[in-house]
Amino acid sequence: MSSVDSGRYVFTTGVSAFFEMPTSDAQRILPDHLQPVEIRHERSILAVTAFHFRESVVGPYAELMFSVVVPPVPGRWGQHPKAGFYPFMAATSSEESRRHRSQAFRIPHIAEDIDARFVETAGMLRVNIWSCSGPVVDLTVTQHKWETTTHLLHTFMTHGKQRYKANLQISGRYTVHENEGGRMRLHHHPMTTALTLEEISPYPFREHWLKEGVELFQSLETL
Repeated sequence: MSSVDSGRYVFTTGVSAFFEMPTSDAQRILPDHLQPVEIRHERSILAVTAFHFRESVVGPYAELMFSVVVPPVPGRWGQHPKAGFYPFMAATSSEESRRHRSQAFRIPHIAEDIDARFVETAGMLRVNIWSCSGPVVDLTVTQHKWETTTHLLHTFMTHGKQRYKANLQISGRYTVHENEGGRMRLHHHPMTTALTLEEISPYPFREHWLKEGVELFQSLETL
């Protein structure tokens, strides 16, 4: 097991929402050593995350990422990760950030910049993301009780025959609920070609909204 890289990213706002997706899509996307978490029979979990980073090693940028939720690796006593993610497609608003994330963390990216709009209104955050190929996603999440917290997650990546895992810590102001108050519209786009769009629920069964925090990618481990 070897260390590859690490990174610290300060965000002003972010969103992570979970949607039901076909398990057939999830199994096709995942490498052989990972299995999807099913929320019910034949329905797995698509995680859609978007952040506006105001500080990083490559400057400020916006990021969109699609992941399949998988089981995490059991942690040491007192350090149990809340979930595992396999990011299968991402995009950023600058070439430098795209190169950095691809090289450091082996996350696949589309080779074009995105534009992102984060609009906060009373009790709601609306996120619109598009690129030169057209719109990618329109996503809305709603507010619940705010608290300050830190979450430990596992992120899995592959590169050729190599398998990797990274610990991911996200700290900041945070609200989460399962009231299905938000909504998502995915568009046909190079980022969404691996997904059967009409089979993905438009309503998130879990909504996370984050403010003024830090995303810390710890060293990438070779499994």
